[in-house]
Amino acid sequence: MKIYLYFNEKGWNLVDSEKEKHFDKLLKERDIMICDLAKIGDGAKIGNRAEIGYKAEIGNEAEIGDWAKIGDEAEIGNWVEIGNWAEIGNGVEIGDWAEIGNGAEIGDGAEIGDWAEIGDWAEIGNWAEIGDGAEIGNRVEIGNEAEIPENFNQNNKDVFTPLYIQIMTGVIMVDGVGTFYKAVNPDLTDFQTGKYKYKIGKGDENKKLKRNQEMDCGEGWHWTSYDKAVAFAEKRPHKIISAQINLKDILSVYTKMRVKKFSKVREVNLLKIKEPIK
Repeated sequence: MKIYLYFNEKGWNLVDSEKEKHFDKLLKERDIMICDLAKIGDGAKIGNRAEIGYKAEIGNEAEIGDWAKIGDEAEIGNWVEIGNWAEIGNGVEIGDWAEIGNGAEIGDGAEIGDWAEIGDWAEIGNWAEIGDGAEIGNRVEIGNEAEIPENFNQNNKDVFTPLYIQIMTGVIMVDGVGTFYKAVNPDLTDFQTGKYKYKIGKGDENKKLKRNQEMDCGEGWHWTSYDKAVAFAEKRPHKIISAQINLKDILSVYTKMRVKKFSKVREVNLLKIKEPIK
C-alpha cells in the first residue's frame, strides 16, 4: 500500500509499505493500528492514533483523521473524508466523496451514500441509511434503521419541513403543529435576562420577524425537545414549560428552534414512577 503519514517536520509524506523497511515502526510511532486483512487504497491519508479494523477497506485518496476508528469489515469509498475522533461501526458502507465530521459516530451496518455529509458530533444509528448527497447537521441524532432520502437538505432546502425538524429536535409535528419545550426560572422568567415572563395558557408573537436559517440565536423565542430543555437547565433551579408551535412560525432550525409565535404555554410535570406498571 502507498499511504500518506504525517511527519512533524515535513508534513504529509507518501510512504510505500513494500519499499519502506521501517514501515511498521512508522505506524507504531504514530500509534496507528491497522488490523489483519485490512486494505487501504493508494494515496489515502491515515491520521495519528487512527484504528483500521479487521478486513476494513479504505478507498483511494480517502482521509482518516486523528484518533478516528474504522470498524471491522467497514467499507470506506474513494476520496472520503473521515474527521478526527470519528467512530465508524462494524460493517458500515460509506460511498465515494462522502464527508464524516469530527467526532461523528456511525452505527454498525449503516449505509452512507455518495457525496453525503455528516456533521460534527452527529450520531447515525445502527443500520440507518443516508441517501446520496444528503446533508446531516452538527450534533444531529439519527435513530436505528432510519432512512434519509437522497439529496436531503442540500443547500438547506429541507430546513422547514417536519422531517428535518424531527431530525434536529426529536419532536414530531402533526398537521403542521408541534409541542416544544424550554427551561425557565421557577418564576417562569427566561434564563438569559430574567425579565421576560411566560404566562400559563397564553402565548406571544412578533410579526416583524422573518425566517433566516443563517441566524441561530437572535430575536424570537427558542424552543426544543423535552430532553434538551432539561439538559440546558443543568443543575439550576428551573421549571419546564411547553408550548404549541406552528410550522409557519419557525424562523430557524438547529437542535433548538427560533420562532416568532407560540401559544398554549403549560407547565410540565412528568410523573416519577417508582415501580414498573403491571
